[in-house]
Amino acid sequence: MARRFLAVAMMCGSAGAAQAQDSFADAFWQFRASSGMDFSSGYYGALKRTEILYVPATFQAAKGPWTLKAVVPFIRVSGPALLLDGAAEGAAGLRNSGHAEGLGDINLSATYALESLYSLGLYVDLTARVKVPTASFATGLGTGAWDSAFQVDVAKTLGDFMPFASFGYRLTGQPAGFTLCDVGYGSAGVQYTWSERVTTGLSYDLREAAIKGAAAPQEGTVYLNYKFSDDWSANFYGVAGLSQNSPSAGGGVVVTYRWR
Repeated sequence: MARRFLAVAMMCGSAGAAQAQDSFADAFWQFRASSGMDFSSGYYGALKRTEILYVPATFQAAKGPWTLKAVVPFIRVSGPALLLDGAAEGAAGLRNSGHAEGLGDINLSATYALESLYSLGLYVDLTARVKVPTASFATGLGTGAWDSAFQVDVAKTLGDFMPFASFGYRLTGQPAGFTLCDVGYGSAGVQYTWSERVTTGLSYDLREAAIKGAAAPQEGTVYLNYKFSDDWSANFYGVAGLSQNSPSAGGGVVVTYRWR
């Protein structure tokens, strides 16, 4: 769920494309802050429904090809406590009912954009990410273990269309009493620019399950991004689960402020 929230914010915040069009970013630091909420509901392979509310505070600094990002979330889980790895995944529960809330796992990342490809209308980002296990394992808010990941994002402008794809691999930390698998993941989609203010898109996300034998999580996402000004934008999205180990439905909003 956190990964979905971050991916939508990245696609609709036009990180690579905006830097390519704004030479200011090559000489000075630019900063962004965003927040919002993500809500999802489903069984995730368990017998009872779990509802998850995820409210992140995201801070981003970019200069030239480099982008540094930190995500500090609040999370609330109602229903069975699942092994959470940033996306509600797995059928091994630590609590059968009730709810828990608190600080989620902090995510830190560094992205390098291959700016030499911008002249071809091609955008390639290389990202290294680490998950800091700040969410409580005892109450089922997180795995209590460190994760790390490497990801490649590719997008190509074709007039008003921009197809995109992401490929990544996560090294999954091992919580006490459980054996989790390392996870490959990816997504593909297309974005359409209606005007300087409005873009829409859809994507399909697939990843391996961290728990051996569990169904691979699959999700479809549709989104709309509206740019109020050069500084403010908002992204609205909805999600449909396409496998047993995915939410039945979800959605959210991301509001971003940019300053320099």
